[in-house]
Amino acid sequence: MEHYNGRRQRYRQRQIRRRRILFAKILAFVILIAVSIVAYTHLMADTGNSGYSTVSASAVSHRFPSFNAELPISDIEDTQYLKLVNRNLSINASVEPSLLAPVWPGVSVRAIDITLHETARSAMLQLYQAAERDGIHNLFVASGYRTYEEQRRLYENAVDRRYVLPPGHSEHQLGLAVDILLTTGSIRGTSEARWLAENAPDFGLALSYPYHKQEITGVAYEPWHFRYVGRVHAWVMIQHDFVLEEYIAFLRENVGTQIEFDEKHWYILYQRPINDKILVPHDMDFNVSSTNTGGFIITAWR
Repeated sequence: MEHYNGRRQRYRQRQIRRRRILFAKILAFVILIAVSIVAYTHLMADTGNSGYSTVSASAVSHRFPSFNAELPISDIEDTQYLKLVNRNLSINASVEPSLLAPVWPGVSVRAIDITLHETARSAMLQLYQAAERDGIHNLFVASGYRTYEEQRRLYENAVDRRYVLPPGHSEHQLGLAVDILLTTGSIRGTSEARWLAENAPDFGLALSYPYHKQEITGVAYEPWHFRYVGRVHAWVMIQHDFVLEEYIAFLRENVGTQIEFDEKHWYILYQRPINDKILVPHDMDFNVSSTNTGGFIITAWR
């Protein structure tokens, strides 16, 4: 009888433990659901129709205390350095002719009428000079700024449209993209291609279409196509192995970032306009770029 009672007691203890474990699991599940509902409600309350979160002014000021000066959208001098243009996002505005500069002389070119945005042209010239110093003498610029009509003709005549975007969807139409080829043959798989990929970011130029990012960019691997984004942004992109699509998403999801680079402290903020205004720093140099995703990227430094 004593043995039987002992077995019953152990059985009851096991049942109690099982009930406690079950109760704990149910409680944890309920808490998880509650937290998810609160987070989802907060996100939806802070999200516009485009699906991108709108950062509140208080959140900006908390993360970036110096960003407390309001700048109306109408007063923004848009650099477009980080404007995203791809198969899904288009542009219809052309580059101001006054911002375009001929690439030649100073750089070997396919045609002497090739132009680039003056900032991209300066970066390309510095890159070309660095290549010459490193013993690379066979680079030339095959393409720079294109008008809508030029891009349309190129697209319609393309044999393989994996490498060509429709008119309105090409970075070349910003004047910030440059195609760099070799006078001695194909650049694909060459030491010159590796040199460009490694050194172009030092001059603010990022490789737009890497081999392992084709599903993200929607464009086949182009070791010759570089886009001017600015030195600090090119540096962050190469450190994180980002293409521009990923970089903008990273900034948007994290509000922005702060880094030490080139002996300066940089503040990089993604912000959607609030009441047709954005917040900018009152005590630092800065520039602003549209992104084509509903927000602006403010880049400040001190």
